[in-house]
Amino acid sequence: MLQHLPPLPMIPGGWKQQPFAVGDRRLELILPGAPDQLLDDPDVIEANQRDDYMPYWSYLWPAAPPFAEVLAQAPWPIGVDVLDLGSGIGMTGLALLVRGDRVTFSDYDVQSLLVCRHNAVRNAFDDPETLLLDWRQPLDRQFPVITGCEVTYEARNHAPLVALLQRMLAPGGVAWIADPGRFHAPAFYRLAGEAGFDVQVLDRSLTIQPGPLSNEFQIMQLRPVDEA
Repeated sequence: MLQHLPPLPMIPGGWKQQPFAVGDRRLELILPGAPDQLLDDPDVIEANQRDDYMPYWSYLWPAAPPFAEVLAQAPWPIGVDVLDLGSGIGMTGLALLVRGDRVTFSDYDVQSLLVCRHNAVRNAFDDPETLLLDWRQPLDRQFPVITGCEVTYEARNHAPLVALLQRMLAPGGVAWIADPGRFHAPAFYRLAGEAGFDVQVLDRSLTIQPGPLSNEFQIMQLRPVDEA
């Protein structure tokens, strides 16, 4: 089933398999076995010195499992085109595929995109569309739904991320940005509001909260103000 895909590269620490469930569907991820070891890779060090690159794609971030779980209850119609930002190893995108959406996995790391393809195909999905995407250079393409998990952990990424959403979120669209209640979440919440989005904070049960949460899973739901 995986024969048509390029093989995964050799990486420090190797690869491991990890099961997870989305509703009654049991899936299996392949992901780096020791992602911290990538920090010592000469190519990673060189890329970091050139452009502050970090191999964030290689980690299973804390908000990913609860986000995968609640996506089944998302309000948009099943089967829409979804752009998943910072796809990493692909857990969010796989949950969207289980839901029945058409997912474009995106990241600015080519290794992430190959891992996402492997994880989709190994779980009996079609080879998905992938997009090599630098948030600082958004594309002239729009999606009715954009998702992102653990993409607001660095404040320097907030402005490019908001600008990308302004350009790539289709009219009438919605973005769901999930995190585990990190320190920088309120700053992103304010910036998105100032940029013309209506921002609502949803907790794990999708109940609207009065503002950003601290150290608790949350989804920041963004809609353009004139369409909220």
